Amino acid sequence: MPRRYYAKSKKTYAKDQSFTQDQEGEEKERFLISVELMSLKTLKDYDIMGWRGEFYFKIDGEKTFKARWPNKGFIKLQRNQEFTSKADMSLWSQFKTIRVGKPSIAKIKVILREQDHLKRNETIAEQEFEVKLPSKTEYVVLQDAKENTKAKLRIQATRTRY
Repeated sequence: MPRRYYAKSKKTYAKDQSFTQDQEGEEKERFLISVELMSLKTLKDYDIMGWRGEFYFKIDGEKTFKARWPNKGFIKLQRNQEFTSKADMSLWSQFKTIRVGKPSIAKIKVILREQDHLKRNETIAEQEFEVKLPSKTEYVVLQDAKENTKAKLRIQATRTRY
């Protein structure tokens, strides 16, 4: 008598995944909202010693979605130096689910800070952005009041199936 082979599968579903509609019968769609750093440039020495400035970003999203980039360490820049990378670096991202056809707004607060050797963190620039869902990709410049330090950011909300 020949043997029958059964393929045993793994659980590949996500937590709280469902393919059914809402109780009201409305479909939902998901967006990936992200803030990416394209470049950072400074024209000023922020350090007490005059060597280099140590920069980092703090991003506050809705509710408790907060982030610091880089997680540890800093972006070290001297006067007239620019930080860029071949791939744009993701500072913050979040998935948001909304009902189809209902507009929604996500508020994101981006803070650029610099740390001195005396452990005093100085806020260089701070700005709050409103991302309307769905929306096109926005390219914005985050800069201080005297325009000595500028960060070019890309804010996008892309529709996703996941």
